[in-house]
Parts: sequence; C-alpha cells; structure tokens
Amino acid sequence: MKIEMEFQGLQELVRAFEKAASDEEIKETNRRIVEKGEPIVKRIMSGKIPKSADISKSGRGFGSKSSVSAHAADSVPIGQVKVKNTGATAEVGWDKSDRSEHFYVKFINWGTIYQPPREFIYATGRDADAELQKIAEQEYQTFLDNTVR
Repeated sequence: MKIEMEFQGLQELVRAFEKAASDEEIKETNRRIVEKGEPIVKRIMSGKIPKSADISKSGRGFGSKSSVSAHAADSVPIGQVKVKNTGATAEVGWDKSDRSEHFYVKFINWGTIYQPPREFIYATGRDADAELQKIAEQEYQTFLDNTVR
C-alpha cells in the first residue's frame, strides 16, 4: 500500500523548517516522521481488515492445507523506510502483486467478480491523516525549537 500524504495547514511551518534545515536534516526529520507513522497506519489498518471468528476459515481454501496460521489483521507487514532526495516513504500492508501467506487480502480490498471491494487501504490513509499530520507538525516544530533561537 502506498498512500501519498500532503499536509494541509502546515505550509508556514514547513517553509520555516525547510529554510532553517539542511537537506540532511530534512531527510532525517522526514525519516523519523515516517518511522513514527508506520505503527499508527498498521494499527488503523488492522482494525479495518475483516477477521473471522475461526482462523481455519480464513485464507485460501477455507481449512485446506493452504490455510493461514494467523489472521491478516494480526500480520500487517511494515516495510523499511526508504529515503529519496529529502523525502521518506514506507510501505504498510499489501500490494496487488503480493504473494505472501496473506495474498488474499488484495481480493478483500480490491474485490472480485464475486464480492465487491471493501477498500480498507485508502480508508486507512484517510483515517490516519490527522495523526500523521500531528506527528509531522511535532517533528518540524521540535526541530525549529531546538535550532532557531
């Protein structure tokens, strides 16, 4: 899952931060923001993924030898933080080409000819937005408080 976040209402703070910080400091601050945001996105996503009462009825095959060992909601993957230029990104969740034990989650999110999409991935991004903005604001403000005196 990759969700692009653009922080609204922080333009002045971001401009002040970019003016006061070097490219290396911007990179490091953005990396910290993403690292702090990953568990939040994972927690929100876990709550949105359907979970059966009986694990043997989850996954592909519904009880066959290819059934899963844990619910997808309890196994949301978190990727490594990647830094490019001054931006930082990380993947939380699954993508369409996933082939892991919980590959079937893509069918829940994007739907099939037999079931409509439940779209929990983008809903997670919308629900996480306020908390992620708060983290960004705190990190930028902390940098400015410690640097600009």
